[in-house]
Amino acid sequence: MINSIRHIVLESSLYIRLLVALIIVLFSLHLQAIEVGGHLTEDTVWEPENNPYLVTSNVYVDAGVTLTISAGTEVRLNSAPATEWYEVEEYFWLLYGPEAAKSIVVYGRIIAVATEEDSIIFTRIIEEPNFCWGAIAIREGAELCRFEHCRFEYSSGIGIAVGDVARGTLTIYNGRCLVRKCSFINTGASIITKYSLINELEISGTIFYNDADFINCVADGGSQGLSVGRSGAGNNHALVAGNLFIRRNVGSNSLFFVDNQNIESSTHVAYEGPACYFYDNDFIDCNCGIESFHLEDSLYIKNNRFLDGNDGIYANHGYADISDNYFSGCSVSLYDSYTSRFVNNLMNNTEQIAFSGNIEFIANNIFYNCDTGLSGTGSIQFSNNVFYNNETLFYFLTDNYITQNMILLNNDELYDFVIYGTPEFRNCIIDFPLEYPLIDGGGNIIVDSLQAQSIFEDMQNGDFHLAANSIAIDAGFDTLGYYYPFDYDYRQRVWDGDNDGTAIIDIGAYEYNSLPFGGITGNTYDPDTNEPVNYVFLKFDDQSREFTFSDSIGDFQIKLPAGIYDIFAERVFYEDIIEYEIEVIEGEFTDMQIPMCGILDTEYNLIPEPSSIISRITNYPNPFNPITNISFDLSSDSDVLVTVYNLKGQKVRQVVNGHFTSGKHTVTWNGDDNNRKSVASGLYFYKVTAGNSVSINKMLMLK
Repeated sequence: MINSIRHIVLESSLYIRLLVALIIVLFSLHLQAIEVGGHLTEDTVWEPENNPYLVTSNVYVDAGVTLTISAGTEVRLNSAPATEWYEVEEYFWLLYGPEAAKSIVVYGRIIAVATEEDSIIFTRIIEEPNFCWGAIAIREGAELCRFEHCRFEYSSGIGIAVGDVARGTLTIYNGRCLVRKCSFINTGASIITKYSLINELEISGTIFYNDADFINCVADGGSQGLSVGRSGAGNNHALVAGNLFIRRNVGSNSLFFVDNQNIESSTHVAYEGPACYFYDNDFIDCNCGIESFHLEDSLYIKNNRFLDGNDGIYANHGYADISDNYFSGCSVSLYDSYTSRFVNNLMNNTEQIAFSGNIEFIANNIFYNCDTGLSGTGSIQFSNNVFYNNETLFYFLTDNYITQNMILLNNDELYDFVIYGTPEFRNCIIDFPLEYPLIDGGGNIIVDSLQAQSIFEDMQNGDFHLAANSIAIDAGFDTLGYYYPFDYDYRQRVWDGDNDGTAIIDIGAYEYNSLPFGGITGNTYDPDTNEPVNYVFLKFDDQSREFTFSDSIGDFQIKLPAGIYDIFAERVFYEDIIEYEIEVIEGEFTDMQIPMCGILDTEYNLIPEPSSIISRITNYPNPFNPITNISFDLSSDSDVLVTVYNLKGQKVRQVVNGHFTSGKHTVTWNGDDNNRKSVASGLYFYKVTAGNSVSINKMLMLK
């Protein structure tokens, strides 16, 4: 009995000691938590040693004040239920007094930069299902804010004032923000930019994702991952690159949308403003990958992949330039977009009409294994397409335009709806008779199934390159210019493929054995750090549809006809640059290193625009061998640095580093490096720095 009592006492004592220890631990943790709220009137740093920061009343970062949040810091904001609309009105919308959900309102600046191993977390205090905090609202007069390696979760937007709702986790009123390598998990509308004349906005390397059971009435179900408002005057483009959107939609305007993964997510272009560019993205299982209504400017969609879902692209009004894309299991529809272009695209396995639209150009496309290939035509050019193994070839046929230089094989039905007038076929390869009301315009080749086998390299497996000795070689119509100037592989059109001494265009999407285009290849880099600059927009000869982007490591390549080109390079947070008179030789690639000078300093401040201290920068002679004189004018006394770089961005020679008085000056470069060794022939850059003024020009040494 005594032993039993002793055992109970000892056990109880153990429980008491454990309970006391737990209380001490909880008390110590509570001591480490810091409650914050109210106005920050001087620069403030939140450090991880004081975790977590409990926002129990709204935090206001006053104008001129910087709130710096260090790596490893956790910020918890008071939250409220957001499942019913009466809760929304009571806790978020300021209709019944102070809101329960708390927010951070920025009139100055937030810098929240962490690391992948030690991120910054913004989350809720009350961890109950469907409880959310408000928003981080960056107001109109705020400075540039930056978020890197931050995790945002369980936010829902907030009413700032009557008629002023910050719907996004980050609501950016001033159009200025840099968001890199962050994640938005179980939030309402994650990033919203209000209408602004500025789009100094980059969102890159970021994940947008909501659990399937996350409910958020405040943001209408939380489907909106990102919304970029119009930029107004000018041609400012927000950069959205290298992100992952899962069931989170994007509303866009004035946008560079590059290298994003979109899963069950759609992009909507429904605003007025400068053009939107979509390049090298994946759209997977999207109800509509890219949707545009009443676009006043242009839509450029190039080198993307659209897999399954419903509509790959649906555009209404405006100009759409669609090229070099892959579509599988989804369709393209262009309505009231009569000047648009659909070139060098591949469409297969679509269970509806693959392409719908009456536009200017439909050329060099491949349609196979679709329910219906095409509803519409190209008014200027409707030629050199391949239609193979579709259930129906055309939804309807019309006599408005001639069908020419096309390969139409193994399609079950010619048309689905009706034939208008007497359509004409010219220089096509077909496996059906041209009977009235179809008109034989001449040059057509009618084949049986056995003959069809020898036309392509491997049509059963989707390879529609022309086989050697194919009947399509040199069998097309009109060698005088009525064709698109390149084929599906960007090889020369109108080539003597059968070596009989006469160059004639081939039938189909490919030109057999012709010379490939050359082009421009290279890298975009920061000359101050020699680090690559990613996702730079490159436009050639100021032609909007001749463009590319450098990739995630700054590399780029574009195929172009032989000629002389000016290259326009643009990226947010970097100065625009123009490289003049770059030569492309037929069949060869010209290598280029394009310097991009940043406009942010190490504290993430915008570097002021270059002053008028330095002007009239030039070098003579140019080209030179081996000596050239670099001249510049100074409007005031200044320290001056003149440096020469090679095409790789490597420093070749520091020509001068000294103090100069105002006036005209000339310094000489002898064509040598810092080791006094002569450099090779080629293109070089010279950079002149005077105060805050920076100028980079190019020069050519020819020995």
